[in-house]
Amino acid sequence: MLKFGKKVNYRPLGLSLLTGLTVGLLFGSNISLTLGVEVGIIMFSVMFLGHYLLFLPTIFNYWESSPEFIRYSDIGKTTNRVIAMVSPAKLPMKVIDKTKIKEITITGLPPTYTDLTAQFIAAEEGSLMYGLFLMINSPVKIQIILDDKTKINLDISKDYFTHPQTTIAKLRLFLNEFKASKINLSEENLKFIND
Repeated sequence: MLKFGKKVNYRPLGLSLLTGLTVGLLFGSNISLTLGVEVGIIMFSVMFLGHYLLFLPTIFNYWESSPEFIRYSDIGKTTNRVIAMVSPAKLPMKVIDKTKIKEITITGLPPTYTDLTAQFIAAEEGSLMYGLFLMINSPVKIQIILDDKTKINLDISKDYFTHPQTTIAKLRLFLNEFKASKINLSEENLKFIND
C-alpha cells in the first residue's frame, strides 16, 4: 500500500492550548490574572482557528492507495476540519473504487517559481514556516475525476517538498496501477516523472 501525506493528530489542539496557556500565564503572572486569561484565549483562538483551521489541508493531507481502492481524509469542509482537530480518530476516511476513476491529472510538477516567488521563498528559507510557504505557493496535487464527473484533489505537496525523489518514485508506482488511457499528463509532467 502506498501512503502519502500525514494523518491529522492532536498537534493543532495541543500546540494551540500550549501557546495559549504559556502566553496567558506570562501575562497573568506579570500583569493581571484577567488580562492573562483574555490574552491566553486570544492566542489559543489565533493558533487554533487562524492558523490550523485555515492550513489543515496543507499540513495534514493523508491518503493511501491499494490495488483496489484509494482512501483519503476529507478535510476540505470546515466542519470536517474542526472534527479532525478536536478528535482526529472520529474523522472518517473516504474510499474511491479505482474502477470508477475516469481520469487522473497532476498539477504542480515540475515546480515553477516566478522571480518574486523565488525571492520570497529564499528570504524565508530556514525559517519555521518555510515548508508551509512552499506548499501554499506551489502545491503538487493529483486530480482524480470519477465516472460521475466528481473531482477529488489528493495533495502530495508535503511529501514532495520533504522527500522529492521518494515521492516521485511512489507517484510512478501509483500511476503504473492505471491504464495509460486514464492518465492525462502533459509532456513536461511525463518527462519530469520518468527522469
